Amino acid sequence: MIRHILTISTGTLASRTLGFMRDALIAALLGAGSVADAFLVAFQFINVTRRSFAEGALNAALIPHYLRVRETEGAVAAAAFAGRVLGSVSLILICIALVLTVLMPLVIAVLAPGFVGRETLQFAINDARLMMPYFAFVGPSIVMMGVLNAEHRFMLTAFSPVLFNVTMIVVLIVLLVWRHDPLFSATVIAGAVGVAGCLQMLILVQRRPWRDGI
Repeated sequence: MIRHILTISTGTLASRTLGFMRDALIAALLGAGSVADAFLVAFQFINVTRRSFAEGALNAALIPHYLRVRETEGAVAAAAFAGRVLGSVSLILICIALVLTVLMPLVIAVLAPGFVGRETLQFAINDARLMMPYFAFVGPSIVMMGVLNAEHRFMLTAFSPVLFNVTMIVVLIVLLVWRHDPLFSATVIAGAVGVAGCLQMLILVQRRPWRDGI
């Protein structure tokens, strides 16, 4: 129990520290101005949307049901259940991501009415659209984190967010070295959000418990 607590605490601390470094590098790259404002609105929108659709209730509902199926019907049935949830969540979030991508001009105009009539609005729309794949990837990641936690495999779930932040930091350092203009940097960073989310999802799915024959 103590070992699990230390693992989770260490992973959380590492993720928070790297997240702070990531945000500091973003601020250094984008500075202050319309490009930075647009990026921050887009990034906040993606994070809020992720929490609304893919976190909290999903994990709260998944883990007890998964454990109940595993206890009453066995590991094979639990693996099948987790696979169905994984597929369903992926499909639903892809559909939501596509709808939000189409409606992004309206969404950003509602969230940031001060951007209307300014080039900042288009910057924010473009950034948010580039980040939308992350929203689609985060659902499967959360499903797998829930399943792995249920199987007491805490190491990967505790440290998988570190991979996201490390990927982002690498991209940010490259951009700092190359000294690109803020608009180009914001575009690359927005695209990197989706890439980092994809890598996080892939490493979690690769370690799915039923792959090892639980």
